[in-house]
Amino acid sequence: MYVTLIDLLLATSVVQSLGLAAFLLLPETFRLVSNRLLAASVLAFAAGLCEFFLYSTGAALRYPNLAYLGTLVGLLQASLLYLYAQSLMYRDFRLRPRHAVHTLLFWVVSAIFLVEYYLQPMDVKLQILMVRDHPGVLNSPLLATAIHLVFLGYLWATIRSLGRFGTTVRQLFSNIEDKQLAWLRTLLILYAIVWVISLLYCLSAHVFKDLVSARSVSAIAAVAGFLFVNYLVIHALRQPAIFSGLSAEEAQLARGPAKVRSGSVDEADQALLQRLATHMAEAEPYLDANLTVDQLARQLGVATRDLSRAINEGLGRNFFELVSDYRIADARRRLEAAEPGTTILQVMYDSGFNSKSVFNTAFKKATGMTPSAYRARPAQ
Repeated sequence: MYVTLIDLLLATSVVQSLGLAAFLLLPETFRLVSNRLLAASVLAFAAGLCEFFLYSTGAALRYPNLAYLGTLVGLLQASLLYLYAQSLMYRDFRLRPRHAVHTLLFWVVSAIFLVEYYLQPMDVKLQILMVRDHPGVLNSPLLATAIHLVFLGYLWATIRSLGRFGTTVRQLFSNIEDKQLAWLRTLLILYAIVWVISLLYCLSAHVFKDLVSARSVSAIAAVAGFLFVNYLVIHALRQPAIFSGLSAEEAQLARGPAKVRSGSVDEADQALLQRLATHMAEAEPYLDANLTVDQLARQLGVATRDLSRAINEGLGRNFFELVSDYRIADARRRLEAAEPGTTILQVMYDSGFNSKSVFNTAFKKATGMTPSAYRARPAQ
């Protein structure tokens, strides 16, 4: 047996995954539910990579009883990532017995593999391994398709939940940087694309046997696995320290009426919006970079839900957009009256922003130009 670059990349990704999981299981990090779920997700992912490693190195043929174990454990990836996302989004999330339903795919497919492979004589196992079209799946297009569709279903549900969560965050906070879990949504979208490609390959491999070599499949898995693990290492460990998720009260608040852009509003809400406009102009609460809708409601002496509804239905905007508009208007005034030597960064912070990317995006959306270009334009 000789080891190739692909094998080394697969082995490196497996070792990185095991190292990350070991860190997450240390006593000081194990207490967080999100860390335990992430560790389980990473271990399931490492198991899937091990299946490719066994196939790539030929070890599966020498140890047939080890074949497919990585595939079976890897089936838990999607459901674990779904639960991991839930634990990041909601502060009060706890694992319950009902969550065991998410292991159903693992048990069903394991039963199939037990009957169709593990209980077979050794010569039959070797024959199955010799004729399979791609690593980790029995020579059955129906089973391969079913596994892929369940996986993609979980990824779609998780991505959709993260999208709704991002909308909720915008209703509650004026500073949404590192709260929207955009990194996880991006990762899962890319991962879903990989699984769509894998599904297309599995289907075509049963028709065009030599369409793509198994070696190429292992190479793609090695690169995707390496990128996946390193992306997780960079982002996942920072998330709980940045934002611990929505409380039960915040999550309940966000389940109010959807945003209506008709501008229709009753007299009570109209009066509340007038009070809000006066308060924003006089007290300038938007200069607080961490202002929340709950804090603003307390300043006005009204219920948070009433204020949120009035903003959504009466102004056709969410809380983040409302505060951002006030901050941009303030930044424009500061840029127009800025003394020589005043930096854009100083204006950004003074206006209530604490993220350069968010500031630049919001400013360009409102004015059609960057802050630097706005300041450099000829005086009107």
